[in-house]
Amino acid sequence: MQKIITISGGLTSAYVAKLVLASDENAELVFTDTGWEDADLFRFLHDLENLFNKKITFLKHKKYNNPEELFNAQGMLGSNRVPTCSRVLKVEVLQDYLKEKYDNQCVVYFGIDYSEKHRADRIKFQYDKLGIETKFPLVESKDFFIKDKITTWLNANNIDIPRMYKLGYIHNNCRGGCVRAGKKSWLHLLKTDSTVYAERERVEQSFKGGKYTFMKELSLKELRENESKHCNLFEDEMPCMCFEV
Repeated sequence: MQKIITISGGLTSAYVAKLVLASDENAELVFTDTGWEDADLFRFLHDLENLFNKKITFLKHKKYNNPEELFNAQGMLGSNRVPTCSRVLKVEVLQDYLKEKYDNQCVVYFGIDYSEKHRADRIKFQYDKLGIETKFPLVESKDFFIKDKITTWLNANNIDIPRMYKLGYIHNNCRGGCVRAGKKSWLHLLKTDSTVYAERERVEQSFKGGKYTFMKELSLKELRENESKHCNLFEDEMPCMCFEV
């Protein structure tokens, strides 16, 4: 059965690709582009293509070029309560591809590690309903120190880790401006890349006159204007959750 490796642009999915390709060189690497990705993510993917000597299949929604276009078309702003961009631009695009090309007769590998086992359970449930088998090699390995091993592996192959990790993020999606993020993550974005923060704030403010927000009961404009009030937060960092809804 055809093996599909979902490449997110992050460290763990890259390592899963290494593991799977070692035993099956015909496995397909698939990346789904939301249109809000960081430029360095594509550098990283290109480095992986050279390392594996294998092209990545790039998928993108046929109608919406980015989350903002989707929000405006649906009349609904994506948020950490209703992440429509994850569902439509990531999950549905991938699932449509699997149906069209393989009639769901495939095994899909995800780069989720043991520390996020709860996410693997949710993803498995979603794909089981479609009759698609899923695999989570890093969950099965139960290795809490896997990211150190991944960094060592990349360094040995002269591949620089994505810049988002160097900026202090634990994911490499949407240039740090994920609509599923909380206050701590948004404040970190404001500190590390005010240009992206300003762009996400513009999206929020321009949608139906700014009446709706990414976070519950707090706009990015309000958060920025009252930064000192929210600077001492103990909220967990936002992981990449784009393959689950």
